[in-house]
Amino acid sequence: MSLSGFHRLRILDRRQETGDAVSLAFETPEVLRDAFGFQPGQYLTLRCAIDGQEVRRAYSICAGLDDGELRVAVKHVSDGVFSGFANSALGVGDVIEVMAPEGRFGHVPDPACRGVYLGLAAGSGITPILSILKSVLTREPGSRFVLLYGSRSIDRILFRGVLEDLKDRFLDRLTVVHALSRESQDIAALNGRLDGDKVRALLPGLVEPGDVDQAFVCGPSEMLEALPAVLAGMGVRPECI
Repeated sequence: MSLSGFHRLRILDRRQETGDAVSLAFETPEVLRDAFGFQPGQYLTLRCAIDGQEVRRAYSICAGLDDGELRVAVKHVSDGVFSGFANSALGVGDVIEVMAPEGRFGHVPDPACRGVYLGLAAGSGITPILSILKSVLTREPGSRFVLLYGSRSIDRILFRGVLEDLKDRFLDRLTVVHALSRESQDIAALNGRLDGDKVRALLPGLVEPGDVDQAFVCGPSEMLEALPAVLAGMGVRPECI
């Protein structure tokens, strides 16, 4: 490891995921494979110089354990120095500094487990949950995953194609429900933000709350503050959230 904890990694692949978000995959040399081994839900800290100033930001890994890559998603936020730079200037072949994976949010898959998992995500909060979801589906053949995902509109659903492919691949083990806050859907219950009322209305029809073994919540601060209590009030064991 370098003295600073950062390693210079080359961008191997760049995907335009939505109009305001890209994902970047990094090349990890053989000598760094162990250092950059990750657990689903962890994040990478990226560092580079922008207009002469050092800027560093943390982004969740969106790859599953069996994807064979190290990838993060960067959504452009208003006045975001790094996110704007990543979306407009970074491309394949560019080299930036990356710190080894960190973070305790997540799940270590167990092939013997037959669990029921729940993900509540909004916007770019899908990134760590996508890593967990993918890894559970490939490494826990007896488990199932239910995802409630809030976005502004269909064209702003991050990893929409990936989720559709996963639904087709794991038809009996993955349930995905999209709530849209700024675009109407045919089912009225799916319109609006993914808040406590939405979760109370939708969750019972998807999974028995008391059967949930682990629930993951990732999104804006108001979600993180409100939804754990909502889930606990519905019967999800607090220690599992």
